[in-house]
Amino acid sequence: MNKMVSTKPKIIAIPFAGGNKYSFSEIQKHILQDFEWITLELPGRGSRFDEPLLNKVSDMVNDLFKNIQIHISRGNYIICGHSMGTLLGYELVKKLIAHNLKLPRGLFFTGRGAPGHSSLLDKKSILPQESFWEEITKIGGMPKDILEQKELLDVYYPILKSDFRAVEDYIYTKIETPFPIPIHILMGEDEIGEEEELTSINDMKAWANETNATCSFEIVPGNHIFVLDKPKMKAQ
Repeated sequence: MNKMVSTKPKIIAIPFAGGNKYSFSEIQKHILQDFEWITLELPGRGSRFDEPLLNKVSDMVNDLFKNIQIHISRGNYIICGHSMGTLLGYELVKKLIAHNLKLPRGLFFTGRGAPGHSSLLDKKSILPQESFWEEITKIGGMPKDILEQKELLDVYYPILKSDFRAVEDYIYTKIETPFPIPIHILMGEDEIGEEEELTSINDMKAWANETNATCSFEIVPGNHIFVLDKPKMKAQ
């Protein structure tokens, strides 16, 4: 007997740099049973730990594109991404449009300004391990409990370094026709500002240029990893 394919509306999540399919497990606990949560996982982490890491956004998007198709064949879905996952989600939608595949009903992006904006002014991927983690600590890019465990840092270093390289080397190409998809942008108040490593209000609101549908914005208490610190708020 063939296994029934779920037709529940799907939330398809794309993790942040260093993330894996377990990264949103706390958020999933607060999602209504009316939805099916799916986290796409890139090579080199989690259940795909033995696969080679990717360090180009284009390669990552190709991998996500291949793995999302089985999930969007039936029912409606939205794409949810945080930080690097937001950038990958944006590029993934461009690829879905190019291949005339079913598009998400909405995009829920957190922790990143518009795709033409980059707060990574200095390349961190070229730093030696100790300096790298010092910089990650400054920008609040990793939970404190992980930063305090050297064994975990040794595991995460090549993964996060590869992800940072992909984002740092990313070149934004403006789309000819904005998406026909609503976009909601959510950011932590501590990551908004005019200083280096922060995102300006203008760079956040530039997301409105990427869609012909509605584009809404919300700033909530917290820093760049507010999605991990306040999972219930993110789920709502």
